[in-house]
Amino acid sequence: MAIALVAHPALGTLAGQLGDALPITGLYYPARSRPKDVTLPFFADLTAMLEGTGARVCAFLSPYAGLAKDIGVCLEAGVDVLCAGPVPKLDLAAARKAHTQTGVRLSLGGIHHSAPHFTKAYQQRLNPFFDQPVYLRLIAGAQGPGLLPTWWAVCSQWALALDLLGEVPANLHLSANHQGRAYQVALTAAAPSGAIIQLVIAPQRTLMVLTLLGRGGLISASATQDGVALANAQTTQIVHDAMPPAELAWLRDFNDKKDPPATTDGSPREYGAIMLRGLRQALRQRQPVLLAL
Repeated sequence: MAIALVAHPALGTLAGQLGDALPITGLYYPARSRPKDVTLPFFADLTAMLEGTGARVCAFLSPYAGLAKDIGVCLEAGVDVLCAGPVPKLDLAAARKAHTQTGVRLSLGGIHHSAPHFTKAYQQRLNPFFDQPVYLRLIAGAQGPGLLPTWWAVCSQWALALDLLGEVPANLHLSANHQGRAYQVALTAAAPSGAIIQLVIAPQRTLMVLTLLGRGGLISASATQDGVALANAQTTQIVHDAMPPAELAWLRDFNDKKDPPATTDGSPREYGAIMLRGLRQALRQRQPVLLAL
């Protein structure tokens, strides 16, 4: 089944990797610059890409101002949509109507479930010796410059934290600053069990650090180490993994009619809107803000 891809030019290398492994037939992003070192056919218009490639799935890897409108175009055309993050101003009623009429699918987020460092860490976190989590630290890079890609990174890491810990804090503190289109965000929260959560989003796209401390052990992973480290009182073990991009399994599964799992708490609440409002408020006030969840 042909797949269309929408991604910021900064994700040219990732788009190429996906094109090598999956039937990606076209690439689009509403920007003047084009991705470098990508052999995929590049389109200047989303409708033209859908018509020219015959794609039945469209994957959105980057946010932009017209994202909600373009997702609507796909749904009206009967094209399944997989989106890496939340979508401001998305008409969910229209999406549900399109699903009822044509069976077209819409899936938002959940990409961390396909990340090797998450799945390995989650498996080890369930080991009895690990005991109760007490501290989780995540550092990640945004997938592109600007506020919206930074926001998507915040939402993705927050979802990862909730699913890894299996609980939801009642509130959080968020602080943010930027220089030009380079944004930095820090988020701190306490889970109901008392576990402390610290998330940091930086402009460096390839950043990835995970540290999860339990009463009986320590789990760690990073973009610079070959696998996930698991340490306890007796030993330190490295669970080796090639660490392929999470987008590969995420998109392959969706193309095979398997949607990402639901969030850990099954809550219908939209954390994305809360995070976006908080991010803008923190930037405007230049001080940490408290967000109720």
